[in-house]
Amino acid sequence: MSEEKKEKVVADKEHEHVQHVEPYTPQFGTMIPSGTQKFMRTCVIWQLFRFIAINIKMTILIIKSHH
Repeated sequence: MSEEKKEKVVADKEHEHVQHVEPYTPQFGTMIPSGTQKFMRTCVIWQLFRFIAINIKMTILIIKSHH
């Protein structure tokens, strides 16, 4: 056997335990976003509202920390 083939065989044996799982299958282990979640992630108005809310929270936190 050539050196390349030996290295490939050794590399294959090292990764025998790795199982490839297709995304968005029950075995993948992640949640699939619902239609509402997808909408909230892409809605510019909602993102603007969240941006303002987070900035207000940060401003209140900063104001409290200076007293």
